[in-house]
Amino acid sequence: MTHLIHRPAFRPARRLGLASAFLVLSVSPGFAASTATQLLQDPPVLHFVASGEYAFSAARITVDVRLEEGARLNVTLTSPSGSSENLTMDREGKRFSWTGQLREAGAWRAEATVSGVGSPRSANASVSLEAGAPTCSLSISAPEQATHYLSAEFVVDACGSSAVTGDIATRYITVTQDGVQISTLDASDQCERRFILPGDGNYEATVTIADDRGVTATCSSADVGVDALHARIWPSLDLGGGLYRAMRPDIMSDPSSLLAGGAAALTIAHQPAEVRTRTLMLRVAGGLAHNRWGGSSIDVILAQQTEGGFFGAGAGLWAPGDPDIMDAGVFATAGFNLPTYYQAGRTQIFTELRLFARHVTEFQDNFSGVVGIRFNLKRTHELRAR
Repeated sequence: MTHLIHRPAFRPARRLGLASAFLVLSVSPGFAASTATQLLQDPPVLHFVASGEYAFSAARITVDVRLEEGARLNVTLTSPSGSSENLTMDREGKRFSWTGQLREAGAWRAEATVSGVGSPRSANASVSLEAGAPTCSLSISAPEQATHYLSAEFVVDACGSSAVTGDIATRYITVTQDGVQISTLDASDQCERRFILPGDGNYEATVTIADDRGVTATCSSADVGVDALHARIWPSLDLGGGLYRAMRPDIMSDPSSLLAGGAAALTIAHQPAEVRTRTLMLRVAGGLAHNRWGGSSIDVILAQQTEGGFFGAGAGLWAPGDPDIMDAGVFATAGFNLPTYYQAGRTQIFTELRLFARHVTEFQDNFSGVVGIRFNLKRTHELRAR
């Protein structure tokens, strides 16, 4: 007898349920691994160190972090002025590093951020630097005693300047006279500089120094006033020759005589510091005529000095002490300066035309004319600090 064996039918719904279970078992370990990876990403450890406390110091930033797959590190550096840059880091294992220079004074901020896996993780650190500007010092001086203008020195001393860190690299000194710049001196190698004063006025100096980092400082001196001392009185020496013509029938028939001689004088200036000024000259002269007559004169001359020379008038006594030829007269005089007048020579060419008052027969027999050279033995001006 045959028995039928009953086999349960394999239903599609059950088959689908088994597949779903297998799929769930296959996917669940991936989700668990992803969650574990997110939890294992370490936060960055940031170190920010400067080599000194002043601007332009070297700095080093290091970040210690183990980056998981897919993670990335970004490090930014923000300066005191607010500008930021992304740093290019050198990597050695789990350490990332950057070395550079911090060129500004103030607070620098570094921030490291790890992103790409889970929530971003960050760390930051700051470093503050002082400016560290060099210390600036400057003094100026002029002769306290009256000194010849060709040897009166102006001294600028910047030796007291010093660097807070490093050394002073450059010193540049600017000098002004009555507010006008007259000189720029490089005192980098020689902190004290000297030069001859160009004249009187108010002098001021400014020095700009820079240390070996390039940090600068500027300072100015107090004003120093310098006076020019001009001679009010000076001696002069005249040498000249000319024609003396005065009819003297009681002595000689020929009214003309050629004469030559010299004179010593003393000149007094009204405003000695001015080029244009009035002067009073007291002069004693002596000479010899071609007929071997000797003579002398005493004169007083009032003149106006100008940039190019002088002009004026005078009066005097001719041949005092000799009643035969003694005479009074008035004369006009003028002259011009030779090119060296305002330097050491102070030499002038002059001429005089004199009219006599006595023993006159006709107008043309009543004069003398002289042309000569005048040496003004005038002391050149001196300079002295006020």
